[in-house]
Amino acid sequence: MALTKKAARKDRDKLLIFMIIIIAAVALVISFIFIPEIDNGSDVIKPKIAIIPIHGAITLYGQSGGLLGSDTLGAQDIIKLIKKADDDISVKAIILEINSPGGTVVASEEIADAVKAIEKPTVAWMREVAASGGYWVATACDKIIADPATITGSIGVSGSYLQFSELMETYGITYERLVSGEYKDIGSPYKELTPAEREIMMKKINVINALFINAISENRNMSVEYVEGLATGEIFLGTEAYELDLVDVLGGKAEAQTIAEQLAGIEDSKLVRYKKKTSLFDTIGVKSQNSLYWVGRGIGDAWNILTYEESRAIKAEI
Repeated sequence: MALTKKAARKDRDKLLIFMIIIIAAVALVISFIFIPEIDNGSDVIKPKIAIIPIHGAITLYGQSGGLLGSDTLGAQDIIKLIKKADDDISVKAIILEINSPGGTVVASEEIADAVKAIEKPTVAWMREVAASGGYWVATACDKIIADPATITGSIGVSGSYLQFSELMETYGITYERLVSGEYKDIGSPYKELTPAEREIMMKKINVINALFINAISENRNMSVEYVEGLATGEIFLGTEAYELDLVDVLGGKAEAQTIAEQLAGIEDSKLVRYKKKTSLFDTIGVKSQNSLYWVGRGIGDAWNILTYEESRAIKAEI
């Protein structure tokens, strides 16, 4: 009997030790989720400029295993980093490092709104591509820096999608339409759009387009008419965007840092990179490969219905 109690106590002790180890590991992971990473040394005396990356497709929650196996931060992650940098009294300015062809409308707008709410000077450093939704976010900054070869612009809306009705007829496949409302399956790839449905779709595309144009007009202090003239969906190189007043300065990292220093009234700053550290759960998880985005494709696949379930909701991307 005594041996049994002693064995039970040993089991409890082992379980307690195991639980303590697990709790400590989880606490360690959580503590490293959002921390800054210093780029230029550790001199604490120098004023800081935060660099926040916006890479890949802009979505609300981000994606794992994206282009070249990298992770992309979601709007929620980016907004948290922005707030963290804005709340840090040692950070005097914020640089958004943008390398994105765009993404969803809501995610792009939420990031742009968060940037406009920052009390410190903000600079957009556009790299290889900052088009469509990526450009929308950039316009919320005080200044925009682009490389002469940066791909930007792509101001416009596309709601194109594949439609298989004739192919189905060729192979004797029919679409049994069972809906509770006249427009419940609008945008289904299994049937042609009716004139009324096409009109409805175009109205919604035009609404999104107007939101996009008005945001650029307000953020860049341009007339709506001028922006409408550029909203053809065309992409612009950095040099072209500079001539069109879509960007303020041609250059790269050094120029972005200099402009940020000027706006903040500081000198000899150090850059501090803010990023979301990969957690233990991300490391051991299975990463899914994202589809490649067309460069600056604009609001592409706005109603790209891939499954029956997706046909019941609008999927708008910029």
